[in-house]
Amino acid sequence: MLKYIGIILIVLCCFFAGYYFSLRLKLRRDFLVSFRDFLSTLETNIRYNSGEIIPLVKSCSPDFISKIFARDNCSTFSSYWADCIDNIPKSYALKKDDYNLLYEFGRMLGTTDIEGQLNHINLYKELIKSNLDNSNLELNQKSKLSKLLGLFAGLAVALLLL
Repeated sequence: MLKYIGIILIVLCCFFAGYYFSLRLKLRRDFLVSFRDFLSTLETNIRYNSGEIIPLVKSCSPDFISKIFARDNCSTFSSYWADCIDNIPKSYALKKDDYNLLYEFGRMLGTTDIEGQLNHINLYKELIKSNLDNSNLELNQKSKLSKLLGLFAGLAVALLLL
């Protein structure tokens, strides 16, 4: 009896490991969607509101990523932005390309006039769209695969133990 309970637990653990990898793909996609929405809101606020860039960024951050932009201890926007990006949780499973894109966006934002900033935001909306398309493709291709691989790996171990 104890052997069968152990086998069921092994199958479940392997399945949930596959489910965890699938969830990480979804979290990356959700982060990129939220960041794209953030860029649209920031574009609108820059167009119609004048003022410092840090309060604008804080006011535009969606609920999903608002904790990331809730920093207060930085003097310049570039240091504020780098600090925010450094504190993105690893659970979002962002790739190196995503991080590079985020760092580059903040490095140049706020250094030009309003039209330059709007053009900058539009450029990065297109670049994020490319990463988002890749993320959606990965999610569609690898999500079911990782769940099934976890389940089948658990079943294979269970068969070996029987």
